[in-house]
Amino acid sequence: MHKRWWRWLPVILLGAGAFLLHHLESTPLQALQSALFDRYQRFAPRPQHPDQPVLIVGIDSKSLAEYGQWPWPRDLLARLVHTLHAGEPLALGLDMVFAERDQNAPELIARRLPADQATSLAGLPDPDDALQTALQAPATVLATIGLSRPLPGARLPVHPLPRLPLPADQQAPLPHFASALSSLPQLQAAAAGEGFINAGPGEAANHDQRSVLRRVPSIAFIADQPYLSLPLEMVRQALGHDVVEIDYDSHGLRAIHLGDYHLPTQANGEILLHFSRPSAAHHLSAADVLAGLYPPETFNQRLVLIAFNSIGLQDRIVTPLGDSLPGSDIHAQVIESLLASHALQRPFWLPWLEIVLLLVIGSALLWVLSRWKPRYAVATFAATGGLLLTAGYAAFAYGGWLFDGASLFLLLSPAFIMQLGNVLIRADHARRENARQLQKSREEAARVAGELDAARRIQMGLLPDPGRCFAGERRFSLAALLEPARAVGGDYYDCFMLDETRLCITIADVSGKGVPASLFMAMAKTLGATLLRRHADLTAGTHDLERELSRENPAYLFVTAFIGVLDVSTGELEYVCAGHDAPLLRRNGHVSPLPTADIAGPPLCALGDYPYPSARMQLQAGDLLCLYTDGVSEAGSGAASAQDMYGSARLQASLADLPALPLQDRCALLRDRVRAFEAGTAPFDDLTLVLLEWHGSDGLPPPLPA
Repeated sequence: MHKRWWRWLPVILLGAGAFLLHHLESTPLQALQSALFDRYQRFAPRPQHPDQPVLIVGIDSKSLAEYGQWPWPRDLLARLVHTLHAGEPLALGLDMVFAERDQNAPELIARRLPADQATSLAGLPDPDDALQTALQAPATVLATIGLSRPLPGARLPVHPLPRLPLPADQQAPLPHFASALSSLPQLQAAAAGEGFINAGPGEAANHDQRSVLRRVPSIAFIADQPYLSLPLEMVRQALGHDVVEIDYDSHGLRAIHLGDYHLPTQANGEILLHFSRPSAAHHLSAADVLAGLYPPETFNQRLVLIAFNSIGLQDRIVTPLGDSLPGSDIHAQVIESLLASHALQRPFWLPWLEIVLLLVIGSALLWVLSRWKPRYAVATFAATGGLLLTAGYAAFAYGGWLFDGASLFLLLSPAFIMQLGNVLIRADHARRENARQLQKSREEAARVAGELDAARRIQMGLLPDPGRCFAGERRFSLAALLEPARAVGGDYYDCFMLDETRLCITIADVSGKGVPASLFMAMAKTLGATLLRRHADLTAGTHDLERELSRENPAYLFVTAFIGVLDVSTGELEYVCAGHDAPLLRRNGHVSPLPTADIAGPPLCALGDYPYPSARMQLQAGDLLCLYTDGVSEAGSGAASAQDMYGSARLQASLADLPALPLQDRCALLRDRVRAFEAGTAPFDDLTLVLLEWHGSDGLPPPLPA
């Protein structure tokens, strides 16, 4: 019985997941779903309409500073309406309600004055009459606000849709308002239409904690009369169509049609807006319009909306794109969506499809996971999750469908985890054995790494420190650095005084890499230091060094080397080159390689008994020698192809423009330039640099090069 319980537990969890998915709106997953759909919109916002069909004339801070605080005198609003109608817009909407008379009306002012003064106002025009006259222009739409219950001052709109081809049983899902707050009767009579500007009564329940606006109503009933929202009514007036066509089925509305344009809707008539990025080009200042800064043709063949656009007056809406916009921008989004005949869609059958997919995919996973190895099971589940999430993005990008793949993946997880636990229990013995083997391998790797680290410290300890060895020297300066490509390497350098006036410097590169090269490097350095001190003649010492290295060389390794002896009193340099790159000489700002063509011989141990000739040259005060290995010249960038190496030309250019720094800092700067050229790729070979600067026979170092 115990085994049967654990066997059926993943199935029970899968069924619970299907139940939660069916009642998603009542669970915390609703917030996750809303955030996912918002992410879709950020991933692919609706493209902005190319013709910019909507203009918003805003009563903004500039307008309030110019014409005073709101409410404005209505004769001023009448002048604004006349100015806009002069451009012959397709429709003009006012996103505001004029429920009370203008307080600047002569009749109302007369009530506040003594009787003898009130008679002087009798002949003045009424601002409401001026606005009434302005609203009589064609296709002018006023706003109305639906109320869930009658309030003092409430007034019903008077311009319902002439006809709505919708059966009574299909009207129930639509928003219904008991009353409304509308403009004065004389203004209502002058306007061509009225549209509501508020959300449905239950809209607040559809928002998450951030009050993000994702949907807006398209049609609602006010006192049993149908009305369109303000932006849709503006389009209807612009088209001149009296009939609004509705697509519906037994579940409710599916789409609304205005002329050749249509918008998909939810069953309750709400539009799931696909938001575009906000554009400042939609907005014009009412002050600029009144000042005549825009020619009349600016408003021709456009839908113009007068709205608030000032802090303290406008309502701010947070969109799924994360933007905080004035409410008038939402009207513009609705109009552009209608003209594009595009809105997001989540029909009644899509949640049922998600439930079916949850059960089918979950059952398939439970069947195959019990027969697969754990790593394959995890990979399959991860791939399933990736496919579900990708399907959601693809459905949104290519069809505007809101498919919730994230909730499916999340609800599949408990059943998968439980089934995977059963698989892991069977694989526990193998995992323990693998862990034991892994621990053994780690211990072995740590031991080898420790030995290599010790070998590196020993190898680096063999190299002299020029700064310490020649701390009190005034006749020359010497700096060096070596960075192995691996833990240990085959490069080395050496520097020591043969007597009071002769300095010996060596740089060498052993063939191969790693531990064999490092062992041969240690032997070559030790023999070189001993034999070069023993022989007064550089050629003889080099010849003797090659013979000793070749004596016992079972691995057939060889060494490229450059050996020089500098008379630090006179500046005369004698040198031998055994298959090594010629050092670079910087003199008076110019850089050139030392002449080695006539004396260059093969690497040490290549022939076994080669008589290496030497050459001499005279250094000048301030001359700088740069000795380097092929870890510098052959440093690669990217793929490290033969056509993309650092090369001696770049090294010469870097040496020529070295700034006035201490010699060790200049050596480090050359190294940094090589590493920057490698662009983070692993070094192919050991890198060694030696800089030698002769200060002259007087022993005083000249100023550092500029």
